[in-house]
Amino acid sequence: MIGVGLNLLALLPCPVKVPIEQAFEEYLATLPPGRANALRCQLEGNANIESDYYNTVEQLTQLDQFPDIIISPGFNSLFEPPFVERFIKTGQFVSVNEYAGDRHLSALGVCDPTGHYTMLAMNLLVPVVDHRRLGDRPVPRCWADLLKPEYENSLAIRGHKDGTFCETMLLTIYKDTGVEGLRKMGRNVRYGWHPSQMVKAALGSSPDAPAISVMPLFFAQTLVGKEQYSIIWPEDGALISPVTMLVKTEKRAELDDLLAFWAGPRVAAIFSGAFFPAVHPQVDNHLPEDATFKWIGWDYIINNDIKKLISGINAAFRQGRGENIRCA
Repeated sequence: MIGVGLNLLALLPCPVKVPIEQAFEEYLATLPPGRANALRCQLEGNANIESDYYNTVEQLTQLDQFPDIIISPGFNSLFEPPFVERFIKTGQFVSVNEYAGDRHLSALGVCDPTGHYTMLAMNLLVPVVDHRRLGDRPVPRCWADLLKPEYENSLAIRGHKDGTFCETMLLTIYKDTGVEGLRKMGRNVRYGWHPSQMVKAALGSSPDAPAISVMPLFFAQTLVGKEQYSIIWPEDGALISPVTMLVKTEKRAELDDLLAFWAGPRVAAIFSGAFFPAVHPQVDNHLPEDATFKWIGWDYIINNDIKKLISGINAAFRQGRGENIRCA
């Protein structure tokens, strides 16, 4: 079973996996050999293992079935009621920092007020417009603009192998505009793709490519300098998808050396360098001076059944489009 007996399971976003692996190996080399050899750690690309791991979490009932430290991106089964009721509300995991982030992030409330989840960094989602394919339609200025009928069949968003779609975006649309907003979004989305496919399509010549693609800022940066594209920083803020860490309360002191690395400035700098703003106070995220963010908020996460919500919002989203969204 994945994760059993591990001190650390890190399910990392693809853009940071390799540099963090390299930095971690260098860090382990600084520890006494006996200590380094005793640590049991597994680093994986989240996209390669997410279904296998997250699908098992609901079935696990004992704390020792989990790694001592779990790092993961997005809203997954570690935020869902079975895990939350058994392990979060009973105090089995504890946050290890209270960093508020830089001047841009501090107003967001990125620290979990219940003291269980540690926010390490965040994946920012932004729309990218292809002006050749947008034509004379207006450039969207806020997230609600993407629901307008003039963008019907013109958008790409993240699609998953299991037939679900970007939970960060759909949760935000639902929170702001309800079921009808999800149906409107469904009518406008043509493709459910991995962001790398969005970039490939944008650089291609197919007339069927989307006019607007919602993708992580990391991927959007690959289109900088190409005049037909604009990265839109919405007036109501770039969407935040969190990268969080869970630490077993009973292992907090014992694993202090591991936590010094994972919650420290070197990992934060790697995240920041890949356009994942980090909350460590020593890191400058080089964000636009007027950057704003749209964060669904810990209160919403804590006070809602995330699993039920994600299932419901995907159903409402697909109602708007039927079953015609092309996924890959």
